[in-house]
Amino acid sequence: MKIGNRIGRCICCIRMRLKSNSGFGMNELLGIAAALIIAAFIIIPQLKEFAIAVMGDLDIWWRDEITDTIFPKSGV
Repeated sequence: MKIGNRIGRCICCIRMRLKSNSGFGMNELLGIAAALIIAAFIIIPQLKEFAIAVMGDLDIWWRDEITDTIFPKSGV
């Protein structure tokens, strides 16, 4: 099967799916909204703590490893 035929068949299937009446209903939209709200209250605060820890570790690494090893201070 040629690639062009395969792409054409995929496009045809997508068009048929979009034309059908079976789409998202109110229950699906409410479920997605609830999942996003729960994620905002649970995941985002943990990401903030994680980002603070990573930035603190990067600061220590930059100060101790990079600055002292690669850019040593001159004795002058």
